[in-house]
Formats: sequence, C-alpha cells, structure tokens
Amino acid sequence: MIDKDLETELKALYKKWPEIKRFLGTFGCYSVDAEDIFQEALVIYSRKKGSENFQLTVEPFHYVKSTCKLLWYNEARKQNKLPKTELTSDEIELESTWFQKEMKLKTIETAINRLGKQCQEILQLFYGLNWNMVDIAKKVGLRNEKW
Repeated sequence: MIDKDLETELKALYKKWPEIKRFLGTFGCYSVDAEDIFQEALVIYSRKKGSENFQLTVEPFHYVKSTCKLLWYNEARKQNKLPKTELTSDEIELESTWFQKEMKLKTIETAINRLGKQCQEILQLFYGLNWNMVDIAKKVGLRNEKW
C-alpha cells in the first residue's frame, strides 16, 4: 500500500501523461513504447520516493519526464532505433535553455501562489488582461490607482 502523498503525486503525474507522450514522441517514441516507459518511470519514482536517502531536487513531473527520456534512450539504443547522428551543441544548448526557463517559471509560479488572493488578482488583471490601474483599483476596491 502506498501513502496518500505519493498517491496524490502519482494521480497528478498521470494527468501529465499527454504532455510526456508528446515529449517522448519528439524522440521517436510512440504508442505502446511510450506507455511502457511512462509506467516504468512512475515505478522508479515510487521506489525512489520510498527510499530514506532520496532527496528530490526538482518537481516530480520533471523527474519523471527526465527518467522517461533516459529510459527511452536506453531502450532505443538496445533496439537500434536512435538516429545515427549525435546531438549538436546547439540542440544541447537549446534543451538546457528550455530546462532553465522551466525552472524559472516554476519559481515564479511558486512565488505567485504564496501571494494573497487580492495580489494575485491584481497581477492577473494588469499583466494577464492588460487592464489599467484605475480600472483595477475600482475592481478590487482600492482607494486609488496608486494603492
């Protein structure tokens, strides 16, 4: 039996399956192979999570996604499915840049989630919907647009 926290994380990861499936498809991993790899990555994550000396330094989604990529590379190499060309330095740099941007976005998301509801609403109205400060002040009940 698994604990409730792990069960909740696994449910959240299952919801991300379509995104991981698309990601694996970019490496030539489709259909049943992708499903098998995803399941194996979840098993690995579950076992690691239960280990006492395991420290997760990224979001569970990123851990499982990276595990899927590594499992696919290993499987494709065994089946001789990988393209014979190696990744160029531009492609490696692009993936590294993407990962850095993802981590920055996660940090921003975490910070925004710590804000109060009114602050979140103000940011959403200003940056998300391009409202002006006068209209925002009226909407959220502030005295004026200068706060």
